[in-house]
Amino acid sequence: MTRLSTAVAVLALAAAPALAAETGGCGAFAWPIEPDKALLAAAPMAETGARLDLSRPAAVRLVLTDAAKAGFELPPGKPAAAAAPAGALRFEARTGVYQITTTERVWIDVVQAGKRLDEAGFSGVLDCEGARKSVRFQLQDGPATVQISGSPSRTVGIAVTALPR
Repeated sequence: MTRLSTAVAVLALAAAPALAAETGGCGAFAWPIEPDKALLAAAPMAETGARLDLSRPAAVRLVLTDAAKAGFELPPGKPAAAAAPAGALRFEARTGVYQITTTERVWIDVVQAGKRLDEAGFSGVLDCEGARKSVRFQLQDGPATVQISGSPSRTVGIAVTALPR
């Protein structure tokens, strides 16, 4: 074995644990998502632009459209291909932290009072059946819009939960 091939082998072995850390199933999320997965499994279909009643945690399977027809309040924070499906979901927020979990790897923006909000936390895994991404946002009282862009499919499950204070 040459020095170069030995070095490559050592690097490959050293990288294996790092790759494994990106897996681990649903338990690898930074916070519990089992309640969100249950909501997503029973989510009814909804058209983009729908209003979500958050008197309790809720989920929908949002039917996406072309980005130009998605009803965005602001352009997405991460540009996506023009042909990538996109959509919006609206709800009335109370001051607090909200967890938004999706079934697909999509870009999530939350817009409130004309501003795109910063994430308060992010977690995602590739090998959890029924959930791919979960993001937390700090919201204030008032209308809020979840904007989904860059979707690989024409529908996406979205669970929205107000976390206990």
